[in-house]
Amino acid sequence: MTSAERYFGVPVWANLKNKTMKLFKTDYVIYDKANDHVLQDSQGRIILYGDETEAEADLYGNETIISCTELPKHWQVIITNTQH
Repeated sequence: MTSAERYFGVPVWANLKNKTMKLFKTDYVIYDKANDHVLQDSQGRIILYGDETEAEADLYGNETIISCTELPKHWQVIITNTQH
């Protein structure tokens, strides 16, 4: 079970099917600012974390944990419109 599944109870992409997702400052992603990249699973879906501590285990190199609401706008649009 992924962290997103633990957080939402079911996979994010199943839970939000045919809906637009609202971002909360308590939803986190791992972001690589130098490469403008958000951590994704093997199928290209952005991984959301319910808290910063949970995300720490997946950090590498120059990545940081950031609230979804603090991401650049283009990533916020991608998350809200494509997490199905």
